Amino acid sequence: MDAQPERADPVQSTAASSRDNHIQSSPWIPIPDKRIICVEHPGIIRNVEKGIATLGGEEALAKLAAANGNMALHLRFRPDDPMQPPIESRTVPTNNLLLKITIPRRKKRRGTKDGEMTLPEKLRAAKGNYKVEAIGRIEKTVRFRDMASFQWNSSNSDFINKMKDKLMDGDYEKIRSFELSKDRGDPNSEILPPPTFSNTVIPHTYFYRQNPAVKRALIDGKTSLLNFQAAPKTLTPMVHVTIAEIPTKPADVPEYAQLDSLHKECVDHLRALFEQRPIWTRRALYNNFPKHLQTMVRFTMAHVAYMWRAGPWRDTCVKYGVDPRSDPKYRFYQSVFFQIETHKSRPSYQSGSNIDNSHIFDGKRLIRDGRCFQLCDVTDPLMQQLINTPNLRKTCDVSHRPPIPVLCDGSLTQSK
Repeated sequence: MDAQPERADPVQSTAASSRDNHIQSSPWIPIPDKRIICVEHPGIIRNVEKGIATLGGEEALAKLAAANGNMALHLRFRPDDPMQPPIESRTVPTNNLLLKITIPRRKKRRGTKDGEMTLPEKLRAAKGNYKVEAIGRIEKTVRFRDMASFQWNSSNSDFINKMKDKLMDGDYEKIRSFELSKDRGDPNSEILPPPTFSNTVIPHTYFYRQNPAVKRALIDGKTSLLNFQAAPKTLTPMVHVTIAEIPTKPADVPEYAQLDSLHKECVDHLRALFEQRPIWTRRALYNNFPKHLQTMVRFTMAHVAYMWRAGPWRDTCVKYGVDPRSDPKYRFYQSVFFQIETHKSRPSYQSGSNIDNSHIFDGKRLIRDGRCFQLCDVTDPLMQQLINTPNLRKTCDVSHRPPIPVLCDGSLTQSK
């Protein structure tokens, strides 16, 4: 039999190739067969004893080790306050190593402390003069991921301090001496808020990112962010019921001569309508506008009228210079809102966008998407009896609004 050639030892071959390439391999470090449970504390530990106390003391850590990590620790940043809601831990499996790094002491420079340097900085400063030793494997890690914020601190509460002094020790005589305050209407009575205010335990991962519609643009030599999907501004002035002087002319709008022909036609039509009637709802204006100009009403309104944000003329467009609070004759242009309780599936309830006179309330036909009506557009006989009342105020009271009528399946009732 022919002799077979000897096979090269892979270890010797690797070592030989390493010598040939002049590459020094890293030394092998033995790992002791010791299983370790790691506890990741969310705080900065400067005192180990205080850090252990926040976890429940050495007794809690001993129970954790006896259960092989299969139990929860309860973290309290104020361990002396039993009223603080604890933060519960979660144990996860890991495959990490615990290393012991020994760095020889070195002379300190004036004004510097070892605690101010991080571990990588200390290793670089040692210039290789340190020792690394493997202690064991970390197979389980105890982590705290619940939110610790939004808690009510009751340490300054006299009632809570009295309760802790009398009840927490379990002394029978102290418990018997505990009494609640018998005073009624005491502003310092203990009505404690809930200990935690968040509905969720783990914070949300929001994944904040820039709106994809926002792009960078160069405007007047400066880089600006523009949202190309943002709705264009209407520039219509919105006033509150407490305003002293109403707007008398448009502001911050292009001049009439600078408008194109289509916008000029829309402004001219608006001016003609406001000559007929000084106050309109937007729905009434749309119904009196040509179809090809309806979409431009909201952008050209600022040239002719302003709007009320609240009060008796809420959501109405008023001609510049007209103050409806100045004369009782403008009361007929007040806006009322009807609460309509209907079944959308019924065919008699139509959409106002398909009706030319949807701003008229006759008491017979219900408009599903129309709630705001002006008193001058209400033709229902029952409602007109309430509108044409002789009992009028001499001055406008913007804080008073009449009861809101409620419509239920075509029947009219008066809400209180």
